[in-house]
Amino acid sequence: MRAKAFRGFAPASWALSLVVIVLLGGLAFDPALAQGQKKGDASIRLEFQHIRTGTFEFDIGEADYWTTDTQVMLVSGDYAISDRVTVFGALPYVRKRFTSQVPWGGDPHNPNDPYWVDFVPPDKRFWDDGDYHSDFQDFSIGASYVLTEGGPLTVTPFMSYGVPVTNYPFFAKAAIGKNLWILPVGVSLGYIPYFSDWHFEGSFAYVFSEKPLDVNVDYSVLRLSAGYWFKPNLSINAFLAGKYTWQGLEFAEFADDIFSTVYPDDFGTEQWWHHDRLFAARHLNIGAGFDYFPDENYKVSASGYTNVWVETSTEIDFAFTLAVTRYFGGEE
Repeated sequence: MRAKAFRGFAPASWALSLVVIVLLGGLAFDPALAQGQKKGDASIRLEFQHIRTGTFEFDIGEADYWTTDTQVMLVSGDYAISDRVTVFGALPYVRKRFTSQVPWGGDPHNPNDPYWVDFVPPDKRFWDDGDYHSDFQDFSIGASYVLTEGGPLTVTPFMSYGVPVTNYPFFAKAAIGKNLWILPVGVSLGYIPYFSDWHFEGSFAYVFSEKPLDVNVDYSVLRLSAGYWFKPNLSINAFLAGKYTWQGLEFAEFADDIFSTVYPDDFGTEQWWHHDRLFAARHLNIGAGFDYFPDENYKVSASGYTNVWVETSTEIDFAFTLAVTRYFGGEE
């Protein structure tokens, strides 16, 4: 049973992590699943995510006037074209809503407001009206190569490409993504000590991103996890997952003197319309979950997570995922 558990690939949550990795349109490779990979192995995974966010933390303070609720139905899959090479892909359907916590509206993004004088937004869709708005987000496709064979350590470089499949709006707190293409390039490590029920995984990727207004918003993602097989078909795990934007913009960079600026009148610019794409978002999440195999062909997974540190990002109040994976065996 345990050998079957470590075959194939599965997406890891970007929260937005988004709302990140998944919500940012990419896949992160789960290294331990490469153990025992055989040509023809495949899997398909159905995952549901719910993420509640609240306070926005930025360089000059915090804003706590709203919440957002994001729900994601993610379909992903993989196929081993050889004992070392696997291709994988994913497509999320995202629905999200903005909820004001104050009578005056809580700073909604409304591209129809009259303060857009010097710049008229080309996309007038208003998604911060309190209702859920939904669409398919970003399709991701990629490949990985298992460098090691046998032994307790697995080293697997990977690369993927994420691209928006619909022209969804990005100027909204209820926006389902940034509407940018991304190219993650990274490596995953899996370590299973001999004669042990512990398993350890780690992955790191540098994510090349489309540059809105020629601003470099490339970032790195890191995921570390440790798990223990309490039974041959039940593993409990804990994990850390982080994102670090190397450049990007801080909030104060959108105005010469942020303390004398009047919002929204002094933000009627093209740069402010793109601000959610330009921010130097950084965060570190912590969580725990389990994987349970009712039989060798199915896996049921669940996890919950929250923030331990955020910078120029929205805090996660709570988040959880539920998933079912179906495995298909290849060559013996």
